[in-house]
Amino acid sequence: MVKALVLQKSVIVGGHPRSGTSLVCQLVESAGVHFPTDFEGDEYNQEGYYEMELSKDVSKRLMAEAMTEENTRDMNQVVERLNESDGWSGLKIVRLPALFFYRHVAKELKFVGVFRHPADVKASLFKRGIGEFPVPWRKNCNALIAAYENIADSLLVSYESLLQGRDYVKEGFERVGLQVDMSRIKSDRQTQKNSRVYVGQDDLKLYERLGQLERESCGL
Repeated sequence: MVKALVLQKSVIVGGHPRSGTSLVCQLVESAGVHFPTDFEGDEYNQEGYYEMELSKDVSKRLMAEAMTEENTRDMNQVVERLNESDGWSGLKIVRLPALFFYRHVAKELKFVGVFRHPADVKASLFKRGIGEFPVPWRKNCNALIAAYENIADSLLVSYESLLQGRDYVKEGFERVGLQVDMSRIKSDRQTQKNSRVYVGQDDLKLYERLGQLERESCGL
């Protein structure tokens, strides 16, 4: 039987695709956190994607099959790479339910979740030719809330608040022990704003709920 390795000191950044996860990784990186990555930047994420190819694949399989021996073995490879960092390491996850497998093996863990208005998320995905991400926006955002509730050092922040440079956002990062450089935020790189793509009332209510939790997590 394959035994899961202990994840020593890590910051998980989580959010639905096109919600600002790479931007948050840039901020967390500015606080001295190292993100092992296999993907360079492009026109959509100029600073890079902050992801490991294996961790992306493992997340898919963990959600589908949980901790099989093969999945545990591959997850251990991800953990080994994260543990190579002298200090805090960073892991980006866009299939949010998978993060709980890392939570269960983590010795010290911080979580920063980012969310964005669902209409702008959909429009940004469409712009890339993606009709629907395999994990629905609502499922991912509910997993954000669950992570916030179950990881002590947690922050929820909206993409909109980041781009607006809200003072309480920096204070929210400080509350979880991350001294970030807010000058890393480049608002001119926003790919979609105030989209008129239709979203249902349930999604809008969930977005509003996330906003309430953002204010709570930032100490407002």
